[in-house]
Amino acid sequence: MTSDPSRVSASRNIGVRSVPNVAKMASTAFWFTFCLALSCRLTEAEQSVPVGRIITKNLMLSNGLDYGNWGIIEYCPDGSFAADIEALYQDPTLTDIDETALNAIKLYCQTPDGHHQGYISSTIGQEGEWKGIRACPHGLMTGMRAQVLPYQGSVFDDVAVQNIEMECNYGESVIQAHDGVKENKAGEWGLMARCNEGSAICGLEIRYESPNLLLDTTAVADLAMFCCAIENPLTTPEPPQTTTEALTTPEAPQTTPGA
Repeated sequence: MTSDPSRVSASRNIGVRSVPNVAKMASTAFWFTFCLALSCRLTEAEQSVPVGRIITKNLMLSNGLDYGNWGIIEYCPDGSFAADIEALYQDPTLTDIDETALNAIKLYCQTPDGHHQGYISSTIGQEGEWKGIRACPHGLMTGMRAQVLPYQGSVFDDVAVQNIEMECNYGESVIQAHDGVKENKAGEWGLMARCNEGSAICGLEIRYESPNLLLDTTAVADLAMFCCAIENPLTTPEPPQTTTEALTTPEAPQTTPGA
């Protein structure tokens, strides 16, 4: 992609693309910013959680980028969790100088016993094609990570998130949102973020950079997922109490000899 003088740091909340040295901030400042962002995600998740759901963990990408804005947080209906994924992905072309790779994902919800309950998406972009539903072979989704192309400078094209990998049933298997990256440059896979035992993924939030004719845009730049308790003590009915009554054998009638 050719250099564009309109891409200046003022076009970003943080001028990461125009001033790459910002990414080399002191370690203390980096971790303070990361923890502050994580705290904000937890606070927003707690504020929007539906009644009856218990969030047990917030999953964040280890390599997400700070482009664009966070969308709404969406949750699966109470009692259901993510089990399938579908990606909206823009394949590269020879004529498109501003590719965006991943534009959206849908997480399809189902109950632990297999009843489908719709899907959640948070934010859906404008480019690409839906690549088909990929399902966990067994169980629910319990972890996630992303393949992300980092900042490419002022000359080359930025695409940010390229693919998502979901862990099923606590590491029993993994599936990817689509068949693989087709860009000239493939990003690095981040660390797998996992739900605790007894929890599964139930919520999604996408950070999305909207199209802009004057800027190099990326579409999905970051995302967060939320884990919920599978067995909710507030909604799971207790088994009925049963009592065992002593069985008594009736006495045989008394007879009088010679009667």
